[in-house]
Amino acid sequence: EVVVKSQDMKTKLKSEGSRVIPNGVNCDVFRPYTRKKAFEKLNWDPNQYHILFAANPKRPEKNYNLAKNLIDRLQKEIENKVNLHALVGISHELVPYYMNASNVVLLTSLWEGSPNVIKEAMACNRPIVTTNVGDVSWLLNDVDGCYVIDNDIDTALKKVKNAIEFSNENWTTSGRKRILELELDSKTTANKILNLYETL
Repeated sequence: EVVVKSQDMKTKLKSEGSRVIPNGVNCDVFRPYTRKKAFEKLNWDPNQYHILFAANPKRPEKNYNLAKNLIDRLQKEIENKVNLHALVGISHELVPYYMNASNVVLLTSLWEGSPNVIKEAMACNRPIVTTNVGDVSWLLNDVDGCYVIDNDIDTALKKVKNAIEFSNENWTTSGRKRILELELDSKTTANKILNLYETL
């Protein structure tokens, strides 16, 4: 048996017998916190916008330049201060707080498999803007406040604005509900893999 992370991987592998089992997300760790609790934990200014770049900027495949250019453009067009926080050098304990305190979780990668950080942000009910990599279109299907973009900066900028507007009006998405519907919590995923081994 062969296990892959996404349907795209299965297609490229050209193996009909392979099984698609994406990584699950720990929904006990990655869960919604109140906005107040998240801001107090991180000592962030709630009157400013906070965008979380969900990767290490030094990794070229994460395409940090697009994220930086987006935020630079955004800062010129809106009055509120916009902060771009990179998900690097942060303790595991604090990552859910970074997500919960962010207006938008941003992923601008050039390629991914089934990005864990997107599923983690979904489990925290965060608005998301991501390039069309891996299985993100499937993951975010019909989740309001979450947007899939290409590398066109003008279109991407519009979607980031939409996500910020969504966070202002609603703050939370239905991402966690979608994760549970897709059975992508870590416990269910672990059981799928255990069942596969037991079958073999």
